[in-house]
Amino acid sequence: MKIQKTEKLALDYGNEVYINTYVSSWSGNVELKFNDYASDNSEHHLVLTMSLDKARALVKELNTDLNNYDEEQAKKAAEAQEESDAE
Repeated sequence: MKIQKTEKLALDYGNEVYINTYVSSWSGNVELKFNDYASDNSEHHLVLTMSLDKARALVKELNTDLNNYDEEQAKKAAEAQEESDAE
């Protein structure tokens, strides 16, 4: 039997989240900072630090996913328009 520890952190930010990025020429790392306030006015800060290669991979995957989402939404809108025109 193999025992493995798994950790999961799930954060759900709203539209008020402040996002900041920083690319360090000294360390070669990228920092992604997310700051938000909860309904009780408590602050929530998350800082992710990763290598330039991982940051580039993240940007590429995010861009691909957003483009796929936009294409799917445009397709659904066109299909809905066709159905509306057919009626």
